[in-house]
Amino acid sequence: MSDKPFLGLVVPFVPAVGWIRAYNAKEFPRDLVAGLSLAAFVIPESLAYASLAQLPPVTGLYCYLVAGIVYAVFGTSRQLAVGPTSALAITVATSVVAMGDGDLSRAVTLASALALIVGVVCIAGRFVGLANVAYFISDAILVGFKTGAALYIASTQLPKLFGIEGITGNVFERFGHVVLSLHETHVFSLIVGLAAIALFVTFGHFFPGRPTTLFVVVVAIAVMSVFGLAETGIKIVGEIPTGLPAISVPDVHLSDISALVPIALACVLLAYGETISVARSFAQKHGYDISPEQELTALGAANVATGLAQGFPVAGGMSQTAVNDMGGASSPFSLLVTSGAIALTLVFFAKFFHNLPEPVLAAVVLMAASHMVRLDDLRQLRISSRAEFRISLVALFGVLFLGLLDGLLLAAVGSLMMVVAHASRPPVVVLGREPIAGHFVNRARYPEAAQAPGALLVRSAGAWFYFNADHIRRQIFDLLNQAPSGIKTVVIDFSLVPAIDVTAGGVLRGMARSLKSRDIAIVLAGLRDDVRENLTAVGAEQDLGSIPAHRTIEDCLRHGAGSSY
Repeated sequence: MSDKPFLGLVVPFVPAVGWIRAYNAKEFPRDLVAGLSLAAFVIPESLAYASLAQLPPVTGLYCYLVAGIVYAVFGTSRQLAVGPTSALAITVATSVVAMGDGDLSRAVTLASALALIVGVVCIAGRFVGLANVAYFISDAILVGFKTGAALYIASTQLPKLFGIEGITGNVFERFGHVVLSLHETHVFSLIVGLAAIALFVTFGHFFPGRPTTLFVVVVAIAVMSVFGLAETGIKIVGEIPTGLPAISVPDVHLSDISALVPIALACVLLAYGETISVARSFAQKHGYDISPEQELTALGAANVATGLAQGFPVAGGMSQTAVNDMGGASSPFSLLVTSGAIALTLVFFAKFFHNLPEPVLAAVVLMAASHMVRLDDLRQLRISSRAEFRISLVALFGVLFLGLLDGLLLAAVGSLMMVVAHASRPPVVVLGREPIAGHFVNRARYPEAAQAPGALLVRSAGAWFYFNADHIRRQIFDLLNQAPSGIKTVVIDFSLVPAIDVTAGGVLRGMARSLKSRDIAIVLAGLRDDVRENLTAVGAEQDLGSIPAHRTIEDCLRHGAGSSY
């Protein structure tokens, strides 16, 4: 008996069943190298992101450990690497850790609960169309958000780099406090941090594509251990628990869940927006398709697993995915290799990171944040689309003045308002026949196109809805008033109109009655079947006469004014 029907049901929800069955052993060396390269990158980076989230460093390792395994089972991207990201880490630090009231263990519990809620929302969201809602986090928003987030992150890490304590407040207050507190700089911390940044730049320049972060971390630990620099007052990571994470449900109260839900919703938008953007870019690069809905499920499953393993919210990140891709990853098997390497690190090598200086972790985060600054993209947006450039600036300054979550939501609302504003003012253009090919084109762009005698040909682009129908009506009447005298027919090309609602249908009927009193008929061309059915349902034939679907402009002119056109 064939197992194809069974696989057809399972593979869309558990893609690992498909790629494991089709796995080619020749791909194993590439996936092995990619997985180990990714591990060399994310092990030190996960410690830094946990530090950024103001959580124990080991929680970052827990995130990558379980998220990689789960995404490999449920994800549809062959290169995407899922784990902590700087944006989510700083969100945890600013929104969740404060709820812990200084209790680190409670902060860990709340962060894990947040990841669990994010996961549940993602999985449930697949079945209510949440994947479509997340598209309101456009690339323009992400450009501004990431640039603002980079500055936000820098303001949190500079005090650690300078060894200055007690600095709080918003972005501008933190930068100001650092400047005013320079006399309190811990010189040894600053030297170590700046040396780490110099190593990053130098090693990255001469050895591009190599595990720069791991190299810097190893050198820093060696120098700290050999020269006993911890005695100078440089803060270190300290003891990292050995062993794999215990799986448990976070112990939180109902009031905690209520407080975490709004944060989780914002995290879902941010995490999915970044995940799908990265997954799509690498799928396009390698010529395969991903499933946006399944990616939402995979992201949800990864966050549920992370929440159960004492981690915090995760997403697909560009930097780790690029490392995985450069290593030659051809399937999610590379993520299993990475998780295996992290598990070995937790069991056998966790103590190695005891002397890792916190200024070096700050340097790791600052270098990662520097890659988030998208000035070139902002410049390109300013040239190509002023509207999207403005939305990007809203996201950037929203993050700086309001914080990460409020800034992101403000930009999303602004983007939605821009879409609504655009949809509420659809263009209506006058058409004429192009003299060479005979096509009907926009006369504003092609003045040589001939206008039909006795007829006004117009094209409306976009759906007709209650909020834009009156605007369309006014445009058509204005064009009619500007047209030469003797117009007997107004032909409206509906070929670019995908839908019309009841209110807009009523407006169209009113137009027909108004023009009929002036002895002018309205004829509709290019009607789609569903649009025609909607017009018939609202009784449009009473005022427009016969409204057959798919009637061409030629047909309309042939049976009305302009037949000699």
